[in-house]
Amino acid sequence: MGHLPALTANAQKLIARLAALPRTWVTAATLAEGIGVSRRTVLRELPGVEQWMQSAGFSFLRSPGQGLLLDEPPERRAEIGRLLGGSTVFAGLPRRERRQQLLSLLLRTQEPVKIASLANTLAVSEHTLSADLDAAGRWLSPYGLELCRRTGVGVWVSGGDNARRKAAAALLRSSLPEKELQAVLSGKLPAGRSFSALMEPAVAETVWRVLQQFEKDERFHLPDAGFLALAIHCTLAIQQLRANGSKGRAPKGLRKADGPAARLAARLNESFHLTLPDAETRYLGLYLDAYLGGGEAWGDIQELHLRHLAETLIGAVEQELGADLSSYGTLRDGLYCHLRPMLLRVEQCVRTENPQLDTIRTSYPRLWAATRAACDTAEEMFGLPHIPDDEAGYLAMHFGAVLEQDAMNRLRLRTVVVCPFGMGSSRFLATRLANEFPSFQIEGCCSVRELDVGDLRRRGIDLLVSTVPLEIGYPAVCVSPALLEQDRTLLRDAAEQLTRARAERPGSPPARVPAAPPPASGLRYYYPLTRSMMEVLDYLSIRQVSAPGGRQALLHAAAQLFCPQEDSARLVEQQLRRREELGDTYLKPLYALLLHCRTSAVPGCRFGYLQAQPPVYEPGKVISGALVLLAPDDDPVSVETMQLVSAQLIEEPALMQALRAGEREQAAALLEQKFDRRLADGKR
Repeated sequence: MGHLPALTANAQKLIARLAALPRTWVTAATLAEGIGVSRRTVLRELPGVEQWMQSAGFSFLRSPGQGLLLDEPPERRAEIGRLLGGSTVFAGLPRRERRQQLLSLLLRTQEPVKIASLANTLAVSEHTLSADLDAAGRWLSPYGLELCRRTGVGVWVSGGDNARRKAAAALLRSSLPEKELQAVLSGKLPAGRSFSALMEPAVAETVWRVLQQFEKDERFHLPDAGFLALAIHCTLAIQQLRANGSKGRAPKGLRKADGPAARLAARLNESFHLTLPDAETRYLGLYLDAYLGGGEAWGDIQELHLRHLAETLIGAVEQELGADLSSYGTLRDGLYCHLRPMLLRVEQCVRTENPQLDTIRTSYPRLWAATRAACDTAEEMFGLPHIPDDEAGYLAMHFGAVLEQDAMNRLRLRTVVVCPFGMGSSRFLATRLANEFPSFQIEGCCSVRELDVGDLRRRGIDLLVSTVPLEIGYPAVCVSPALLEQDRTLLRDAAEQLTRARAERPGSPPARVPAAPPPASGLRYYYPLTRSMMEVLDYLSIRQVSAPGGRQALLHAAAQLFCPQEDSARLVEQQLRRREELGDTYLKPLYALLLHCRTSAVPGCRFGYLQAQPPVYEPGKVISGALVLLAPDDDPVSVETMQLVSAQLIEEPALMQALRAGEREQAAALLEQKFDRRLADGKR
């Protein structure tokens, strides 16, 4: 038979499709539909198909009047599948896939590769390979890698092991077809792709198995993208350790119970009979914290930085688009959860591809421009590394989802049901209206005597639906409680008129979307929650610390703020110092220390502010005061109260202004508003 000609990817699909069809004539259009290409593509590929068939000894007929025919019995057709497996793997691949394969070939070898050998392997001309190498060099550059080419020597990748590993991990993630994602996530790695080229199957399968069991034992679940990135990182790290002939050094100061990262490192060490270096264990800690959170839920510096960053991005997008997004609490929460792993990727130079980026740029140009500008603003304000366009695209998707929701809410009519015969009748009518008129957003029920035009306007009510005629200067429709057909007609007409009128009034405010109620509810939950909120307001304290001189003086004063007894103050100071040892508590956006702990020295939640007069100066820091947050160590409800306080410090700039100015009553009033909203949302 001899050596078979190389086949393009589409030609292989055509032959496989022909072998699967019955032994009958088939048109080019039918074949095109079967493999998902155009008829023109089929006609272009047919000469190569015919040449391959003749070389392999198969009877392949072409007739202008009838079409195409593979004139072979079933047993001979089965032979075609075996032969196709021996065709040149890379021949005729689409350019993007071919360049991915080129990168994987270059990253997995440490030695120079001859240009002619690469061109032959990829089944392209040296001219095409030169263009591919130019593109590969540009792709590798952001990782600190250089593509070197030297006549007579060949081509190779120059750079450190860590940079090479980051590039390999990014290539593996970007080259994974979406349809294979679920198989790969379960540990079934595809053959003949970058996965098998860059990762040893035995190592990868063990890593996948360790991570899946680790999730079960630790009772958490990483998102798909997070699991995939961590699995690839661990596999490449272990392969690199083995290739370098080093088992690393034992992590210092880490015991089996030191946290999820240490426990994961211990499992990997045991599975592969090696010891991950300190840097790898620290990276695992950063990675798990990025997805699972770390530190105190209500006093972690990174948490507040993320909330401040989210507020900055929202404010910048609002300014660019002229939109009001303040009522969408889900946007803040969504951004907050997304930003932590995003910042880790940016800081670690882990690139991620966004398949929707081109669509966002072309279909939503204003949204894209606003988000890109917001990212640029945040970079400058927070001193962040450059946020790549792919990452900015994911942020734009968060804003786009809320803006779509906002547009839908603008179309809905805020409606109040009015009934003089009792709340039961009005609620029954409200339920029917909500079911039959999706464009009505029922905002409540009231009696005729409760109607107040000023209150209706403040609430943004569009329409009153009443069971009695109303003598009030406000859009209203009178219907029967039974909601007859003529009533439905009146309501549809009113809705159309109001919708047209609204469209002619640009800039109408969006309907407020209340926050989703928390999972916990009931009297036994709200009583202690309300009590802890009242404790914060009753004991709120602002005190000056004259000439503190340094951070330690502020910490000493913080311990005494709510604990006049010497023993209690000493205990709080020890706990605050222990927290300082875990990481810096300076909160740059607020120019303040965040001194917090859970302690048995206080019977309830305590919040206060120390004014440093004059400020304390440290290299690169101006400490104008210290925020003090203490919570009892045996009260789980207090955590939510302190979360609300810490969130308000970022979301309500007026609170910090009041604390700095010593305006205790104003600060308490702002906190009370936050608490009231939380309780009101929870009781909806």
